[in-house]
Amino acid sequence: MDWTKPGSFSSGRDPLGFQAASVRLYTSLVPGLTNVTNRLRYYSYYCWVLWQFEQLHHSSREDRWIEFIRRAEYVFALACQVGDRDNATGMAGSDWAGTQANRAELDVFDLISPTDRPGKDGQYLKAKYGNFGQFYVASMLEMEMISQLSGRIYGVTAGVGRPMAQAVQDENGPACNLVMNAIERGSVSRSDCVRISDALHPANIIGTSQEAALLRVFLEGGREDDRTGLQRRISLKNVLTVVSGDTNRLELRAGLYAQDWRSDGATGYDDNLNSWRAYFVNEFCHIALEVWLNAVVGVANGGSALPVSEIARRIASKAVGEKSSTVRELADSLALSTFAEEDELASSLEDVASTKGMPDDEAIMGAATMILSMWHRWRNETEVRKALSRATVEGRSAEGLFQFLDRVGSTGALEALTALIGKFVIANHLVIAGHKLATGGRLTYRFALEDGCIVDGEFGEYTFTTPRIFNLLTFARDALLVESDSDTLTDAGKEFLRAA
Repeated sequence: MDWTKPGSFSSGRDPLGFQAASVRLYTSLVPGLTNVTNRLRYYSYYCWVLWQFEQLHHSSREDRWIEFIRRAEYVFALACQVGDRDNATGMAGSDWAGTQANRAELDVFDLISPTDRPGKDGQYLKAKYGNFGQFYVASMLEMEMISQLSGRIYGVTAGVGRPMAQAVQDENGPACNLVMNAIERGSVSRSDCVRISDALHPANIIGTSQEAALLRVFLEGGREDDRTGLQRRISLKNVLTVVSGDTNRLELRAGLYAQDWRSDGATGYDDNLNSWRAYFVNEFCHIALEVWLNAVVGVANGGSALPVSEIARRIASKAVGEKSSTVRELADSLALSTFAEEDELASSLEDVASTKGMPDDEAIMGAATMILSMWHRWRNETEVRKALSRATVEGRSAEGLFQFLDRVGSTGALEALTALIGKFVIANHLVIAGHKLATGGRLTYRFALEDGCIVDGEFGEYTFTTPRIFNLLTFARDALLVESDSDTLTDAGKEFLRAA
């Protein structure tokens, strides 16, 4: 095995296999959008673009389709960078488009050279089929806005997609004509960019328009035949509830974890709220384990090669400190009393985990406090644990941690944490990294094993899994349910909350 092959290393997004459980949880809670479907208006804009291609080209030639979609995406991003950069976040190609928009000497922008060499440098986006093909197509198929025509070419559906496309055209006709002219010519003027942005910018949806109404039906799960609608509607309701009760600063994570506003008994809502809690419990545990993962690397690089068991024991001894107790007694003594304290500790651990380097003793102890506090609080909460269990594969989740601690609760704390680190940090990392190497050829090992010792460690940068909940909030702003400037509910948002 050639572990030093040039170009073979990849950092690995889930080095312990824990984030996969988080993804499974939020996928079921916010269906129809992903971490990379960043702006609501892309759904209606892409419906319009696909409809235009169908009408104008009647073609199954993939090269023509690639040219069309890439120019359509780039002119959209470029126009919004020229017209209103501050509110154009989350748009594909914004970095490249922003650089061009900054060139004051340019009155006309080329659309050909930044789009005609997919996969190469100097392009607005390297993905061959654009932002649409890489990120939006799956969601739009799931929502039945589009259907496959031929190969990677898609058309709008009669019942869902075409009404969206028609609304975009009917309500923004002059701007749509400018976009089509730009695609055909392969260039667009600065003044036309401003006109396109004024009409089609993701932040400029007119609340009373038919386009806005159709986008809200999607966002709010209003279609009877939308099998994903109920969960998205409930999650949106819970997000807006957090927004409505936050008088200082918007903290979705804290609100959806603590749930101080929760009233039990609302049919369908309890499962959603328990699953959101399960998501954050898993995230808090995984960020603590990743602090320990960097600690493993730091100890391994500290001098002579050490056996796996010795490295795990050294980290566990830092976590336990001078206390001599069972792991259950240690958990009871370390348990944090409030949700806010747990959220604050998780944030501080993320700061440590996101910095390449050896964690200090306080952070190593903090990771133990995080895991044991989670177990103390949730070990007897069956609904949260059920939600975690449904998302668990091969024990890699907070539920796997809890089951392990349930079994060793009466064991000495040092012994139990040594075994926990050996299993959930060292062994799990080697399993995950080995699987990635075998299936995808990506070398994601943070350390190597040599004669039973850990050697050649490399620190990583780790953070929380980015949940779809933040894109759901962005969509709520785009749909004018939440004020973008103040993060307060609009009248439409209050009406939805009352009706939900």
